[in-house]
Amino acid sequence: MTTTLGWLGGSTVVVTGASRGIGRQIAIRLGALGADVALWARDGNALQRVAAEIAAAGGRAYPYLVDV
Repeated sequence: MTTTLGWLGGSTVVVTGASRGIGRQIAIRLGALGADVALWARDGNALQRVAAEIAAAGGRAYPYLVDV
């Protein structure tokens, strides 16, 4: 599948369950597409790792420790 990176630039998205599994993959993908990503999850250490991964790829992520 071919995508145009950056088409979500200027958007902010919230991803719950962002520390692992499907939530993690969605957060990383949305960050790669240019969105600022608010990461919500209960595992603070895992959130920091996901945020660092998004930042290393050039995206912006904001981790929040929450229990939804």
